[in-house]
Amino acid sequence: KKKKLGPMTECSIPNALIIGTGEYVSGYVHGSSSTSDKKIGVVALVLFDLQRRGLVKRISMAGTDGTKFPHIREHFQKKIKEVYKGMEVEFDSYPADDVACDRNAYITSLDSMKKGDLVFIFTPDNLHFLMAEAAIRRGLHVLVTKPIVQTLKEHAELRKLATENNVLVAIEVHKRWDPIYNDARQRVPSFKDFQYFYSYMSQPKSQLITFKSWAGKASDISYYLNSHHVDFHCWAMQDLAKPVRVTAMASDGIAKGEPYNCDTEDSITLMTQWKNNKSNNLVKIIVEERTEESGWPRIRNETQTSEKSREKTRD
Repeated sequence: KKKKLGPMTECSIPNALIIGTGEYVSGYVHGSSSTSDKKIGVVALVLFDLQRRGLVKRISMAGTDGTKFPHIREHFQKKIKEVYKGMEVEFDSYPADDVACDRNAYITSLDSMKKGDLVFIFTPDNLHFLMAEAAIRRGLHVLVTKPIVQTLKEHAELRKLATENNVLVAIEVHKRWDPIYNDARQRVPSFKDFQYFYSYMSQPKSQLITFKSWAGKASDISYYLNSHHVDFHCWAMQDLAKPVRVTAMASDGIAKGEPYNCDTEDSITLMTQWKNNKSNNLVKIIVEERTEESGWPRIRNETQTSEKSREKTRD
């Protein structure tokens, strides 16, 4: 029997820690405000608003370069506090402002939290498991940006740890909250056999500069962008169909050239064969059975991410 939740008390309001200080968190990159559509970030802004509404208490932020924090605070002051009424932008930071590099600062920040507090992880993909594991073992609830991890083994381990430590662990796949995507997902179960799915996402080449530190080293464009539509399609196909084979193809050349000099792929296409649970029917053309394609080779325009998707079922 479900218990009715009462009003939040002062002692039940959690503190919040953000691990990561990049564009999606703060909107501050390479010494200035981002030129993308995330000029003031997303994660910190949302937490400042939740704090304003009394839903979180202390906000902390952990990175590796403490000398960035005075600039981030100035950025928040100008872009958020002086723009949004009643919005405070104070936060504790790790490492200290005079520390140029401390890759273990997130450990110190986690130790400052209490059980039941919240942790938001927005770092390069290869660090997600390590940081989420450390937070879970301390009894902290965790939200990790997509992809939550890079291997099935790590995924299973986080799930096991979350159960053992009685905490919530979730992946931030915000397409699920998009009204258009949510509407499509609600319609799919009423259709017949799944037959065709196609999706496309791209980002401007300028983002290669933003992500140069990890692109092609710690992760790739498929983990970073394809994960959106991989998640959406698997979500829509629950109990209806299952994947039985996957292959991938890539193209390169643009990222490796000037001025990016990134040894990474320009685009990666996933082709997956699915089988319908009831009929056992397969999609006829493997390349079109399911294609999640993402890439960098797009000129800058007013939108940071370009995307489209299409799903078909049998009549």
